[in-house]
Amino acid sequence: MPMLLFLSLTGIILSLVLLCFNAIRYKPAIYLGTFFFCVSLYGLNQYALLDSQSVLLISIFCTNFTFLYYLTGPVLYLYIRSVLTDNSRMKKTDMLHLIPALVYLTASLPYILSSYSFKVEIARAIVKDVSFAGTYKFTFLSEIFPIYMVYLSRPILVLAYTLWAGIMFIRYIMRHEKLFVLSGQYFMTKWLSVFLGFQLLLILCHLFSVFKTFTEGSDVFFTLNALQIFSALGMIGLLGSPFFFPGILYGLPRIPDSFLKKKIREE
Repeated sequence: MPMLLFLSLTGIILSLVLLCFNAIRYKPAIYLGTFFFCVSLYGLNQYALLDSQSVLLISIFCTNFTFLYYLTGPVLYLYIRSVLTDNSRMKKTDMLHLIPALVYLTASLPYILSSYSFKVEIARAIVKDVSFAGTYKFTFLSEIFPIYMVYLSRPILVLAYTLWAGIMFIRYIMRHEKLFVLSGQYFMTKWLSVFLGFQLLLILCHLFSVFKTFTEGSDVFFTLNALQIFSALGMIGLLGSPFFFPGILYGLPRIPDSFLKKKIREE
């Protein structure tokens, strides 16, 4: 768990670098920076709840920022799409991707706006017994759906967007396989392959961990098992991969028009 704290803080620093220094020159960095920020913030939330034993950290992170985690999938998809299409603009229909986050934000407002003393009481209950966090109804969504469904909705949503982005990337590769004439094309496609691979590994491990928590108990998170090991590898690979692919900050080199016209004439 201390490693999770270190990785999460590293991810937040990385996201701030992307958003503050590269967003102006390279617009997709906004999506990538937001993605890393949401992933890292979720990691801090996990550390606060499961390992910190800190009433202060739990009262700060528990539920207050959860709606941001529902943005992880949408910004991942928007980043992949903006790189492959060389167009980072959001369409009007893209606003639909914000619905899950807005729904959760609305549902959690009563708790978010509650007094700090009340949040401290909840935090103390979680420190005393971490399983309390899996039974307490933080939002009115838990009045409509079983609590485990509310918790599972987050990783399931991210998994759906990851698969969607992966399919879009594979189609791009198949469609443009014969057009990769620039070295940068191979570089960026290699980066996207690594990025999506580690993301898929991380979200699958986390999804199974959450599922096992509700079926076998919260002790799953404190037991060193294959899921925990692979989840750590996914997190390390996801947050560490940008340092091995610094060229991602400049985007996917586009195929020159002259080459496309030449290829069309030859065909």
